[in-house]
Amino acid sequence: MIVNEIFESIQGEGKYTGQPCLFIRLSGCTRACSFCDTKYHTNGKKMTVEQVIKKIEKSKMQYIVWTGGEPMLQQDEIYKVFIRTDFKFHQIETNGDILPAVPGAFSYIGFSPKEKRVQDNVVAYVNQIELSDDFDYDIKIVTDLETEGVDMIDNATLLMPLTTYDKNKDLEIQRKVWKYCVANNIKYAPRIHVDIWGQKRGV
Repeated sequence: MIVNEIFESIQGEGKYTGQPCLFIRLSGCTRACSFCDTKYHTNGKKMTVEQVIKKIEKSKMQYIVWTGGEPMLQQDEIYKVFIRTDFKFHQIETNGDILPAVPGAFSYIGFSPKEKRVQDNVVAYVNQIELSDDFDYDIKIVTDLETEGVDMIDNATLLMPLTTYDKNKDLEIQRKVWKYCVANNIKYAPRIHVDIWGQKRGV
């Protein structure tokens, strides 16, 4: 596996915001988004499946978050890890470009599509899955309600305000998305790790 970093922290966004987790950030992505906040993911090192398993077993965290980049580029290796560590809660964050071949391998899938075509594929995919008590998902759309993500809001289960790292502009976007979520009964997804730590890595 090509791994950028493995660290313990707090989940800062999505359904499990506030949950202590072990993050496994894999290298490589299917995209090069201008607003990506983890462009450093490209700097990875090779780790064996066994080495990653040992990191998981050593961690006191019950929640494991697979992220990137785009972790589904290495889904075969992830499944090998999961088989040996299925006593943990495995969550994967994916842009949906590559759909999980074994959706049941994850306790929760956080889809964050970056274009309407991909979101349509994600919606069709999850509609075919028979949901159970041990599997869940969200479709999280990053938006400023002006240009980014506006064509995907209808199928979103979470809305997350776009982060520009301009404090005043970001506050304006957050408030706008907040009000939209209230008016349209959609769950708001904060980014508390960014609010507290900015662009600091490993948090």
